[in-house]
Amino acid sequence: MLFLIFTSGLIFGSFYNVVGLRMPKEKSIAFPNSHCPQCKQSLSYRDNIPVLSYVLLKGKCRHCQLEISKVYPVIEMLTGLLFLFAAYKMDQFNLFISLFLVSLVIIITITDIHYYIIPNKLLFFFMSLFILIRIIQPLNPWYDSLLGFLISYSLLFVLIIISRGGIGAGDMKLLAVLGFFTGTKVALLGFILAILIGGLYGVYLLLTQKKTKSDYVPFGPFIGFGVLMSYFYHVEIINLYITAIFK
Repeated sequence: MLFLIFTSGLIFGSFYNVVGLRMPKEKSIAFPNSHCPQCKQSLSYRDNIPVLSYVLLKGKCRHCQLEISKVYPVIEMLTGLLFLFAAYKMDQFNLFISLFLVSLVIIITITDIHYYIIPNKLLFFFMSLFILIRIIQPLNPWYDSLLGFLISYSLLFVLIIISRGGIGAGDMKLLAVLGFFTGTKVALLGFILAILIGGLYGVYLLLTQKKTKSDYVPFGPFIGFGVLMSYFYHVEIINLYITAIFK
């Protein structure tokens, strides 16, 4: 079962690459088939196996030898591992709904890294799913979803004003959608983790001179993975913090 879930994650990761790269450009995610951007040759099934095809082709197009971006196998493997981890961490029902959260985080990571945008259509689609999920399985208390949405939205709205655009509106809407799904506590802890991880990454980029202070670094992926960490480990993180403070 774990192998099937991992394999499903690899396949969905391949699909999310398509969604993340095509949706911001208003392109169909169904047509045309996956193809090389240089020679336009459609990929056969043997060239479209997640991760494995990249390894067998040595990272190059079979037809024109164009180098294939490493992002493709990385996203596929990451999705597979996150699906597998969710299966290890969650019970059967919560596994199903947690995979929607993983899927949103993966797709916005692709769109934000490539285009510096988090599409409204994508957020609306997942918000609709999350509303349905919380009708079936409400948080305790039930209004925590609304609080999570409103507090997350308001917090980033204020930060956008203070930072004068340092944080994007897409980040604000993303955290609000995530806050509706996870509730207030998980969303706010996830945002704190996003700031910590994003800050460390920013320092690394400055020290290695890969970025300057004026360069833009997409924050959406940090919010997404910060909330994922909080969703899976918020109890352990909060207990660790309380123990460290009052010890």
